[in-house]
Amino acid sequence: MKKYFITALLAIVTINLMAQNQNQPVILKQEQDDMEELKVMYINKDVSTHFIALEEISYVDISNNKIVGDIPVGNVLRLKPIEEGANGIVTIVTERYFVQYMLVYTDELDKVYTRHNIQYSELRSLMDPEKVLTKADMYDYASKMFVQKKRYYDVSTVSKRLKVTLNNIYTVDKYFFIDLSLKNRSNIQFDIDQIRFKVEDKRMTKATNLQSVEIKPIITYLGDISFKRNYRNIFVFEKFTFPEDKVFTIEISEKQISGRTIILRISYADVLKADNFIIE
Repeated sequence: MKKYFITALLAIVTINLMAQNQNQPVILKQEQDDMEELKVMYINKDVSTHFIALEEISYVDISNNKIVGDIPVGNVLRLKPIEEGANGIVTIVTERYFVQYMLVYTDELDKVYTRHNIQYSELRSLMDPEKVLTKADMYDYASKMFVQKKRYYDVSTVSKRLKVTLNNIYTVDKYFFIDLSLKNRSNIQFDIDQIRFKVEDKRMTKATNLQSVEIKPIITYLGDISFKRNYRNIFVFEKFTFPEDKVFTIEISEKQISGRTIILRISYADVLKADNFIIE
């Protein structure tokens, strides 16, 4: 009886193990396959490892809290383990792609990666059809537009020995690229404090309040600077519309409490003249 009991017990255990294996092998194998596919990056607590992405980094996940990281520059992830033996997985997500690496701790410093340029072949697409252009794409387009000749000749404002001029408006996919220049005819350097973009009423009477909606650019090609004579920049917006009784205004103000301010007003008719930008 004892022999039969042991045999039956072993049979039950075997059946249970087989049932568990039937439920789990695909999952476990998939996890193992994923681990095998990940590129191994060797790390050490005395060395910072830098990942250089092709686009601005949007999100990072590090599976082990004994490995810390930051983004000192938009497309650079810097990480380092804070304890010996810390292993994990890092996930790096940009606007269009994501990539994962296996982080393996080593005491052999000659194996440690100090810098890794992420390659296209390592990336996986996020498949987000709503994001047609990335910020990197926008900067690339803006750099090419920056050398184009001025196309608008009658959209400008002169005030306090300053002249602001609309050079071009381009459209790419669902975005506007607005190119403008500012000329300083005085001998006083102009230090830009801020540039504000608004859609406002074309006419304002004393009996009405000004209706104003501020619009923020997605990117500013060169950023705000100080200049002695000439300034030029390109600003990128999602496409917008406004009625004919409104105008799109660009207000450039100078640093200092009593600084100079100049406003350029762009009608909807001028916006409708926007050209599709084609790289020749």
